Amino acid sequence: MTPLSKLFVVYDPTRKDQPALERAAEIAAARSAGLHIFTCAYADTSKATNRTEAVSRMLAEQRDVLDEEASRLSGSGVQITTEVEWDQNWYNAVVRASIKHGADLVLKSSYKHSAGTRMFNQTSDWTLIRQCLCPVLLVKESASWENPRILAAIDICARTESYGRLNQYVIDVSKNATTRHCADLHVVNAFQDFKGVPDREEIIRSCGIDSDKVHIKLGKPEKVIVEHAKKLDASMVVLGNSGRTGLSGALMGNTVEKVLDKLECDVLSMR
Repeated sequence: MTPLSKLFVVYDPTRKDQPALERAAEIAAARSAGLHIFTCAYADTSKATNRTEAVSRMLAEQRDVLDEEASRLSGSGVQITTEVEWDQNWYNAVVRASIKHGADLVLKSSYKHSAGTRMFNQTSDWTLIRQCLCPVLLVKESASWENPRILAAIDICARTESYGRLNQYVIDVSKNATTRHCADLHVVNAFQDFKGVPDREEIIRSCGIDSDKVHIKLGKPEKVIVEHAKKLDASMVVLGNSGRTGLSGALMGNTVEKVLDKLECDVLSMR
């Protein structure tokens, strides 16, 4: 499993609260990881007397904001760098910058969208989940880590090599996070017909957890995952992202997107 040495957090200049930044700072301090804070600035400067000066001024203002945040967090001993880019399409700017910096984890605050927005529009979450080369942690304002529980969603019946690796990745990352946060680990595996009922003993062996923390249920994955996350009052759900792209991805979405707005907890998307 890739060590978390480079965290990349998306700073939202339109909001006062920054849940992703606070979570990133906590993880960076616990893991002695570097933290890169990134944001985009953009405005219509067509009516400005001097467009170059207007852009420079807005970039400088945003750099001051990030520098203030970095100064506030530096007392925890975290090594922090900041970056401001001028780009109207900030979704793709985030992806490019995270790749350029070799990020091990991208963190972004996530807010509820309507089902129609998720299905027919390219939201920032949609872009990051599909295009970032590293895991993406979507942080919710309402997530509680007071009594942490982590729910790992797997499909032990998926026998292709790529899905097998993704399952193991989800398990490994979840176990690591469980140790780091002194959390309870639960595993959920949905199945949709009785021709492929998950083997409980195989899950127990793979995850190294007790039987009562393995949840196997008939139903659509997105429904089963949300049901158990709410029942457990999970702090974070970890699940694999198949990376579906193109028309099928736009129309069908993936499990991460289907559960995101139905959960109050953080969601970690692995690929």
